[in-house]
Amino acid sequence: MKNRTDKKLYKGGLIFDHDGDVHRPIAADLLTEGDRIKKVGANISTEGADVIDASDHILVPGMINAHYHSHDTLCRGLFEELPLEFWLLYTLPLGAFRSKEEIRLRTLVGALESMRCGITTVQDMLGLIPLTEENVDVVIDTYAEIGERVIFAPMVFDIPAVGMIRHSEELPVHVQEMLGTSALDCKTQLNFIDHQIKRRPSGGLLHWAIGPFAPQRCSPELIRGCAELADIHDLGIYIHTYETRSQVLMAREKYTENGGSFIRYMDANGMLSHRLNIAHSVWLSREEMDMMAEADAGAVLCHNSNMKLKSGVSPMLDMRSAGMRLGLGCDNCSGSDVQNMFQAMKSFCMLGAISDPMPGSELSHHALRYATLGGARTALLENELGALKPGYKADFMMIDMSDVGWIPYNSASRQLVYTETGRAIDNVVIDGKIVIQNRKCTTIDEDILRAEVRDHMKSFIPEYEDIVHSRKEAIPFMLKAHQRVWNTDVGLRRFIARTHYGDGGLNET
Repeated sequence: MKNRTDKKLYKGGLIFDHDGDVHRPIAADLLTEGDRIKKVGANISTEGADVIDASDHILVPGMINAHYHSHDTLCRGLFEELPLEFWLLYTLPLGAFRSKEEIRLRTLVGALESMRCGITTVQDMLGLIPLTEENVDVVIDTYAEIGERVIFAPMVFDIPAVGMIRHSEELPVHVQEMLGTSALDCKTQLNFIDHQIKRRPSGGLLHWAIGPFAPQRCSPELIRGCAELADIHDLGIYIHTYETRSQVLMAREKYTENGGSFIRYMDANGMLSHRLNIAHSVWLSREEMDMMAEADAGAVLCHNSNMKLKSGVSPMLDMRSAGMRLGLGCDNCSGSDVQNMFQAMKSFCMLGAISDPMPGSELSHHALRYATLGGARTALLENELGALKPGYKADFMMIDMSDVGWIPYNSASRQLVYTETGRAIDNVVIDGKIVIQNRKCTTIDEDILRAEVRDHMKSFIPEYEDIVHSRKEAIPFMLKAHQRVWNTDVGLRRFIARTHYGDGGLNET
């Protein structure tokens, strides 16, 4: 595969079409020119184009990871059996005040893994602390270096991280400080994000979005300011909402003027609209689902991290019934340990299956839509990304059907969701460029990256161990606060297969 021209003809592959036969896609040719798909059809002329043999392959639209944070890719494999609020004790300090070298390395690691798994776009809702122009440039330049498309939303908040904990004022001061007791003011952050969008406007592989951290960490002024900024620049909004049971109680206790609802709080401050995407939404009520559907607001489901961090299971069937928009995400590398949308799609279907004992509609082709077109819609890019159609960006993967997972071949959509892991991907195209070719990255030297990360971890792991040790004394206080949450009825059930919620072994440590 030599890149001689900006025209490439992928010849004779099966072209996955959301609107066609999702089980048995037709064989066709796909012509790209520059960064766009030019034509899809039979017997396209090869004149003036590099020809790539796509026979024995399925060409699938690139996956869009609609909720991800690159700030902790170096933390994969470090945590297990920790509820979200405990996990924050360790991950927050490991993502803040990092060197530019580390920011580049962690961005490359996440992007490389994503590309290898057929994720051609990541929505990086990045905790970039400190929020500086220099750090913004490192991130954007690194995505450009490796060739990964990014929907970039540096997180903003004007309520400190300790605000994630219910009744945090009852924690000892030193425990509060471990979680974080400082934040920038609202106007400083809004002005900064506005300036960065103007300074480095969307184009090529870069797309912007607005990223308020969470309702409980954003003042009404910041919520309004983010909504206005999204309107001015015509952008999507991503915000963590109802990730844990504790957050339902916080909404009911602290936002009584908004009916005890985070969705009503955002609505009252101008954020409930077609731009809004709430990440996780595990503890969303049916009334709030209906409100969101009416506003054409959506949710990004991150089942794997929600399960690992003991947050619960999002009520995805109720969301579908309400008519809500949906996208899928992988979340943090320390929360789900992998950037793999095949896992996200399979979890969506499996959890959907055990959410209703009666036979229902097939979910696999819906999962594929949510992982592609649904993710594109979260960023208002539904006419640009997520499908193999003329005019769309040339973002797709080639899946080698000689892989054992495709023997026998019975259904493209079902085998993509239930069988494929990313192992059969041998080529990935982003913005018309072949970034993974015969399973090798063409844009960076992977061996050099491995060596750089290996060397960097020599100092990173001792720092991690020091943090874990220093947080031990916080655990009893956190456990008491956590148990109080679970002793309080919220009228919603988001856990399965257990009648009693105990300490889960936390006292063992």
